[in-house]
Amino acid sequence: MTAPSPTAPSIVARLGARAARMEAATSAAVGQLTLVLPSLDAQEAEAALVTAAPIPVRGAAKFLEELAGHLAAQPDALTSDSSLCPPVLLRLAEVLHDSGHPVVRPGSAHCGKIRSDLRQLRPEGRLCGTCDSRSRQATCARCGRENVRVAARRPEGRICHTCYHSDPEIFEECAECGQHRAPAVRREDGRALCRGCWKRPMHTCVSCGKTAAAALVDADGALCHLCYNRHRRPRRPCGRCGQLKRIARNARDGQPDLCDGCYRGPEVTCSICSRVRPCTSRDAQGQPVCGNCYRRNRPGEPCARCGRTKPVNTRWPIGPVCMSCYNTVLRSPAECSRCGTAQPLIARNNDGAGVCGPCVGFAADYTCRQCGRGGNPHSRGRCAHCVLAGRVNALLTGPDGMVAPQRKPLAAALADAPSPFPAIQWLKESPSTKLLAQLAAEGHTLSHELLDELPPSRNQRYIRQLLFHTGVLEERHEDLERIPGWLEHELEDKPAAHASLARPFLHWFLLRRAHQRAAIRSHPASADRDLRRRVNVALDFLAWIDQRGLDLADLAQAHIDDWIAEATSQRRYLIRYFLKWTTSRRLTRELTVPSVPRQEPQNLLDEDDRWPLLQRCLTDEAMPTDVRAAGAITLLIGPSTERLCHLTPEHLKLGDKDTHLALGRHPVLLPPRLAELLRRLAEQPQLRPQLSRVRPGPRWLFPGMVPGKPISTHGMTQKLNRHGIPVRTARNAALASLAADLPSPILADVTGCTATPHSAGSPTPDATGPRTSPPEPRTNRRTTDDRHDQRQRRAHSARTTRVPTRALERCYAPPRNVWRRDGAQALPRRSGLRRRC
Repeated sequence: MTAPSPTAPSIVARLGARAARMEAATSAAVGQLTLVLPSLDAQEAEAALVTAAPIPVRGAAKFLEELAGHLAAQPDALTSDSSLCPPVLLRLAEVLHDSGHPVVRPGSAHCGKIRSDLRQLRPEGRLCGTCDSRSRQATCARCGRENVRVAARRPEGRICHTCYHSDPEIFEECAECGQHRAPAVRREDGRALCRGCWKRPMHTCVSCGKTAAAALVDADGALCHLCYNRHRRPRRPCGRCGQLKRIARNARDGQPDLCDGCYRGPEVTCSICSRVRPCTSRDAQGQPVCGNCYRRNRPGEPCARCGRTKPVNTRWPIGPVCMSCYNTVLRSPAECSRCGTAQPLIARNNDGAGVCGPCVGFAADYTCRQCGRGGNPHSRGRCAHCVLAGRVNALLTGPDGMVAPQRKPLAAALADAPSPFPAIQWLKESPSTKLLAQLAAEGHTLSHELLDELPPSRNQRYIRQLLFHTGVLEERHEDLERIPGWLEHELEDKPAAHASLARPFLHWFLLRRAHQRAAIRSHPASADRDLRRRVNVALDFLAWIDQRGLDLADLAQAHIDDWIAEATSQRRYLIRYFLKWTTSRRLTRELTVPSVPRQEPQNLLDEDDRWPLLQRCLTDEAMPTDVRAAGAITLLIGPSTERLCHLTPEHLKLGDKDTHLALGRHPVLLPPRLAELLRRLAEQPQLRPQLSRVRPGPRWLFPGMVPGKPISTHGMTQKLNRHGIPVRTARNAALASLAADLPSPILADVTGCTATPHSAGSPTPDATGPRTSPPEPRTNRRTTDDRHDQRQRRAHSARTTRVPTRALERCYAPPRNVWRRDGAQALPRRSGLRRRC
C-alpha cells in the first residue's frame, strides 16, 4: 500500500486546519496572559508559551486552549497558588517565575511541594507522586494489613511495600555478595546491589563539616540531614499553631500540616521502655523508639573540648564536640590567632592557640549574614543579636507600624541584652511580654496612670519596674504608690459605705504616715504588705459590725472585746489603726485595743544543728555562693531578711587584715571565711545579666528577677529553705545567742530589731518551757511611769551605742575553729558565743 503524498489535498487541508487552530490557540493564550499580567508584553508571553508548551509537541494547541480557557475562568490562577489547573499552567508558572515575574507557583494539594510535574488530579488539586502513592491505600492481599500504601499489583491483588521488598519475583543476584535479594540500586554496568552492600555516597557538609549522607546537593555544596532540617528545609504555616515553621508531617487524610513543635510522632509501643508513646526514631533493627529512650541510649564519644563521653553534636577540626561545648564555643567568639577576627574558635594551632574555621579551610561559616558579626548563630543565617533586635521591634511596634519615640529606650535596652538567647526565650514565653505587646499595639502613651488601670499582678509590677529601669517612666515609691490601685480593685464588690470609709483611711492616715516614715528611714523596708493587711482588717471589721446591725457611733468597749475574743490569730489586733483614725475623725468614741500579747520565740534551731549548718555554709563548695553567704549571715548574725536582701558591695568594709559588714551604725567583724564569700560575691559577674539602665542604681549582692531590684524576701527564704537552712528558726537561734552577750541597743542596731524593755533588762526565758502565767495585755495608754521608763531606756541606748567600734567588734566571736580557713577541727559541743574581751 502506497503512503499518501504530503502534497495531497487532504493532508494539506488537515495541516492548514491544525496550523490555524494552533495560531488561534496561541493568540487566545497570549491575550489572556497579557491581560492577567499587564507587565508582560506579547512577545514575552509568546516566548513563555513556546517554552511551556513547545510547538512540535503533539497536542500543543489543546494545551494552549485549556490554558486560555482556564485563565479566562480564573484570572488569578497565576497568583492564587491553586493546583486545580491544567498541567501547562504549572510549566508556564515555572517559566514566568524563573524570569522574575510576580507569579506564585502552585504546589501539591497535600504536602505543598512545588513541582512542575504534578500529574495526578484530585478534587482538592493536583498531587505529587509521593502524595499520590500515600493516598492510594488498600488492604494488602498478602499480609492482610489495612490502609497501607500500595506498592505493586500481583495476581492475588494489591500488595504493600513491605511485601513487595520481600517478593521473590523482584530478587536479583547482588554484584557484591552474590546473594539473591531485593535490589537497592544499580551500578553503571546495570548490575544490582542489595541494601546491605550499597553504601550511600558520603559528602562533607558545608554547614557543620560532618562527613555523612547528604540530604541536599546544590551549587553551594552538600548539606547533611541535620543541617538541612535546621537551615534549608522549607517553611510553611502550621495547620495547628498557625506559625511559619518547618513542617514535620505533611497534610494527609484530612489532617493539616504539622510543624516540629506540634507533631509528636505516631503513638506506638516503644521497643525499649514498652510504653505507648509518640515515637519519631528507630533503632538499628528498625524498631520504634520514643524520644526519652533515644536521648538516654544515644551513643557517645569523648568530647574533644571537655573530654566527657557524651553524644556528638557536631565534628569540628578539633574533633567531635558535645552539645554543651558546641553552644559555649559558638556563643563566645574570640580573636583568632591567625586572622585576628572575632570568630568561634573551632580549631587549634600547633601551639594550642584557638583558630577559626576559615583559617584552617573548614567550610562552616558562622558569620551573621545581616550584621557580619561572628558567632551566636540562631536561625536562617542570622545571629542571635539580630534576631533579638527584630523581635523586639515587632513586640513594641504600634498601630502605625513604627516604634514610638517613648518606647525606643526600652527597645534599645532589650536589643542590647548581654545574653541574647535568654532574652529571645523571655520574649517568646514570658506573660509580661504579652502584656507589653498589648500596651504597644493599643498605641497608648505609657504612664503610671495607664498601668494603674490594669488589674494588679506580677506582670504589671514587672513591666512597671522594667519601664523605670530603662528610663521610660519616672521613679516613684512603688511599694506605696501601688496601694491605691489595689484598693480600687479590692472595693469593686464592697458596699459603698465601706468604700467611703476605706479610701480616706488609706489616703489620709496610712499612706500619709508611710510616706513620712519612708522619707526618714535609713534602711529599706516594704510597707505595702502591712498597709494592705490593715485595710483588709478594717473592711472585715466593717462587715462584722454590719452583721450585728451596729453603726460606728454605737461601738462600745464590749464590742471591741468581742471582736478580739473571736480572733483565731493576731491579725485582728490591727484594728487599732482604724479605730485610732475614726476616733480622730470623731466617728467613734475613744476605744482601747489591747496590744498583742508578748510571746517568746517558740521555734529555735538547736545549737548542735546550728553550728554544723554554719560550718557547711563556710566550707561546702557544692552550694551556690549566694546561698552560702546568705545562710552564714543568717546563722551567725540573724538580721532581718529584708535587710539581708538589700546588701550591696558598699556594705563591705575591706581592710588590710579584717573585713567588716555595715548592717547598722556599728560595722560587724566577719570571720575570714565569710568575708571571703562576700568578697567573692561582690566581685563575681552577675549570674543573671542585667539590662542596661538609664539612671544609676545600686549593685545588689543578691540580685532578683526584676531588673534593678534585689531578690525578694520570699525568694530568699525559699532559696535558703531548699538548701536545708530554716530561716526563721536559724534567725531566732542567732538572736537568742547574741542577746546573751550583747546589750539590747547594740543588738537592735546590728540586727535591725527593736529594743524592747524585756530585751533590755530581763534575761531571756526558756522558749521551750511552759508559761507559768499568761502575759498581761498592754493598752494604748501610757502612764507617767511608762514614759519615765522609756526616757531611761533611750538614755541608756545613747550611752551604750557610743561604745568604740573596735571594742564592739571584739565583743563577741563564734568558736575559734569556725574562724579557721582549713576547717580541720571538728565543731565543739559547746554552743553559744564566747566573749573575747
